[in-house]
Formats: sequence, C-alpha cells, structure tokens
Amino acid sequence: MLKNSEVAGKFRLLAKLLELHGENPFRIRSYTNAYLNIKKWPVPVLSLSQEELATAKGIGKTIQAKILELAATGQIQKLEEYLEKTPVGVVEMLGIKGFGPKKISIIWKEMGIETVGELLYAINENRLVELKGFGQKTQADLKKQLAYHQESADKLLYPIAHAQASELLTQLDTLHPQHRHGLTGALRQGRPTIDTMEILTTLPQKDIDLYCQAHPLIEVNGDEQILNKLKLKLHSTTTEDYVHRLAETSSDIQFWEALKIQSGEYEDEATLFEQNKLPHYIPEYREHENLPHKDDYPGAHNLITQSDLKGCIHNHSTWSDGLQSISEMMSAAMDRGYEYFVITDHSKSAIYANGLSIDRLLAQLDEIMELDRSESDFRLFSGIESDILADGRLDYPDELLSQLDVVVASIHSSLKMDQIKATERLIRAIENPYTSILGHPTGRLLLSRPAYPIDHAKVIDACADNNVAIELNANPNRLDMDWRWIHRAMAKDVLISINPDAHSIGGLDDTAYGVMSARKGGLTPSYCLNAMDIDEFEEWLEGQHEKR
Repeated sequence: MLKNSEVAGKFRLLAKLLELHGENPFRIRSYTNAYLNIKKWPVPVLSLSQEELATAKGIGKTIQAKILELAATGQIQKLEEYLEKTPVGVVEMLGIKGFGPKKISIIWKEMGIETVGELLYAINENRLVELKGFGQKTQADLKKQLAYHQESADKLLYPIAHAQASELLTQLDTLHPQHRHGLTGALRQGRPTIDTMEILTTLPQKDIDLYCQAHPLIEVNGDEQILNKLKLKLHSTTTEDYVHRLAETSSDIQFWEALKIQSGEYEDEATLFEQNKLPHYIPEYREHENLPHKDDYPGAHNLITQSDLKGCIHNHSTWSDGLQSISEMMSAAMDRGYEYFVITDHSKSAIYANGLSIDRLLAQLDEIMELDRSESDFRLFSGIESDILADGRLDYPDELLSQLDVVVASIHSSLKMDQIKATERLIRAIENPYTSILGHPTGRLLLSRPAYPIDHAKVIDACADNNVAIELNANPNRLDMDWRWIHRAMAKDVLISINPDAHSIGGLDDTAYGVMSARKGGLTPSYCLNAMDIDEFEEWLEGQHEKR
C-alpha cells in the first residue's frame, strides 16, 4: 500500500501538470490542497472507506473519488492522461525547486526544450534572458538550482531508503534464515540522505548474484545493482568475520583507518572496540568530520537517546496549518510519555500557512491556558513560530511576545541573501530578548532546497551570548541544524532542542530522526533542551523571562 506521502505526491504532480497545461486554477488549487492535507493525515488514506473519506478534513468529493480509484486500481487515470501527453524530461523539471510550471511551460512551448540537459545547455548559451519572466538573475538562480537538482537526483531521504532496504533485509532473512544479514554503510550510520543501500550478508557471492538477478525490482548492470534509482551493494563475508566487517563497512574510511582495529572474530561491536582498547564508537559517530573530536567522545552510553526526551517543543495545530487540534496533539504527546508540550503555530506573516493574527493568537492563548489547567500531571505551554523578517525583526510586537512561554524564531521567506546579510539577519533575531529558540537555522530542505549560507560559528556564538537554544529540526526533510555543528554548540554551552516541527500526530514521531542526527554529532542529554524534566524546563523558562 502506498504511504500517504506517496499518495500526496501524486496529487501534487497532478496539480503541477494541470498548471503546466494551463488548466482551471480552481482544480489546480483543489489538488494542491489535497497534497497538503493528505501528507499530514495520521492514518493511511488508502485504507479509508468511502464513508470515512467523506468525513476527512480537506478532502472533497472529487479527491475522495480519486483516492478510491487509486486504492482500487493503483493509479489515477487523470494523472496518467497528463503524463502521457507531457515529455518525461518536462515532468522531471517539475521536480526542480523554484522552477514553477508556468516558467517550464514557456521554455517548453516557446523554445522546444524537453530535457534538463537541454535546459542547462540553453542556460550556458545565455538563451533564457530574453524570455518573458526570466532575465539574467533568474537564469543564474536557475543554473544553481539545476546543479543542486542533478547532484541530488540519485539520492533518497533516509526514511525512504531505510524502508526499502529493510524490505530486502526481511526477504533475505526469510529466504536464508541460516545466514546473518544486516544493514550497513550510510544507512547504519544514519546519514540524512542516502546514495547507496548497503547490506552485509554471510551469503556466498554466487548466491548474492542469483538473488539480485531474480529480484523483479533490482536492475543488474555488470557488477552494479540498482534498486529504485539507488545503488545497491550486498557485501559477502564469513560468519567469523561478520562483526569486524560490519564495523568496517559502517564507518567512514578515514575514521576507520585512524582506529587501526585488528581483524579477527568478535562477539559483537562492543567487544571489538574493547579488545582494541578503544571507546565504543557508535556507527552514527564514525564520520571523518568527528576525527578532530574523537578524544572528546562522551561514550556510547552517554549520548542522547529517544527515552531521554521529556518534552516536545515546536508543534502546530489546526489554528494554523496543522491537522489536529491542540487537545488532540497534547493527548498524543501524553500517550508518548512526554511531561510537557509546546504549541508554536505559524505567525501572522505566514499567510500561506494560515498564520495567526494578533487577535487569533490571543484567542489561542485562552484555549491553551484552559487546556493546561485541565491536566494536573502534564504541562501545556504557549508559543509561536515567529517569522524572522528580512531585516531580522520578529513579526509581532514585543508586548505580545512577552505573553508567550516560548518563541521559536524562524526564516521562511527571502532565502536568497548572501552569507553576510543572512548571518546579520539571524543574529539580529537572536539578539531579540523574546527569542527562545532559533528554528531550522539554514532553511534547508534535503534533496530539494540547499541551505542558505550562514556563518555558523558567529550564529552559535550569538546564541551563547543571548541564552538562545538552537533547534535541530527533526523533520527528515530538514534535520537542520546540521549535526556537524553540534560540537561547536556544546563547546559554547548552547542548548540543542530536538523538535519534531509536527503538523500532525504522526509528525511527533519524527523526533527519532532528530535523535539519530544528534547522536551523530555527539550530543549528550545535558546539552539537550527538551531532555530537561518539567522542573528544569520551567527553570529555563524563568531564565528566558528574566532576560526580557
């Protein structure tokens, strides 16, 4: 069964195709809204009955019919019709961030460009500048985005690649239960994006070759295997050497070579490190960027874990663009064992996300206080994800911000500043006495939008000077801040807040990806804001109020 993200993606593509072909704007908006709603839906939409779909928020009758069609036939006929009359290369262009259907339509219909390669050639020949809606700057920006698109073309986000590799692993365990099989490589290291799926197995190479040749989804080209656009490597080893090879293949080459581990038979990885008189470096940590910090490694048992998280910060509700009410989100957080929960809906500048006007935010505060009083063993805190304006100001007056428990300051617009301006903008927001947490500091969307350039060291130093925590946005599309800067933050006594940026109940569980990324950077619970228990968190909030 397709996941909600995959179903939503079909409606998003259909909306873009309709716009590309100049169809009815109302229908385009309908399919776009379906994409936005379905990707946040808490249960698989393809499992819903017609009656259940009829009561689903944001899913009208036309969309309901197409969901039922997709569930029954595996496709949406309307989407197939538009794909049939659109060149494959033009469809690919629709996936390029910042290059909308209207501009694609112009270069396709006026210039006959039908592939990304042709588009890049036309840019290099300076042929787009005379087109309506383009110009020198637009052409230059598009060239950068095309380069990023091509670099990301053969990669998948960690959750998607992990799910696909896990299916192979389950199949191997079923077919060959007498052998050992395990994920390794970038997947075991928990890298945010994956270009190669790797599995270690004690199967002989000849059996691996037979397995790949017989698998309906694996393409075999000589010595190379491809599964759903990713390279696939199945490493063959012996039972005796399995643990040693597992440690080696799930380590960056430079990191592994620096360890000088002796080959041999080991019971498990903990034993391997112990017998080589080394700390037990977890797979996530074994990156070459961590070599300078190797001697400061806190130890496997001292790194942050999911069970260390006591609170859930940065969450959205139906007050802005979330799928569930505050009460529903709060109940789901309680079910997950959290001690406290912070609602931070979008602020007034985020019109696209139904951001809260001043009057609506004040009304929400009343609801939050009432819900907080209803639970004796759980705390609900007020907050906002306040947009950082182009000049670094927050988009609410101080007298309103002063009434909130938590202010997450984030950038959502004007993303094309140079490093100096972007850094100055962030620092001004950090210096605002009402800023509690700097949200997703670089604005990146993995495989879709590169990070805007900032001077990380200056931003971290500013957070240290102003008692501002930095968010590690746990949404697997972001994982921002980047784990490589966690060492710097801890050295400056800056707290990291592992936030789900949840827009639905299911989004609360994204903290698992944030924890994985935090462990890669060596984060300990003492430097994690939401690893504080309720008493510690309230003491931290008091410190935030004192600086105002």
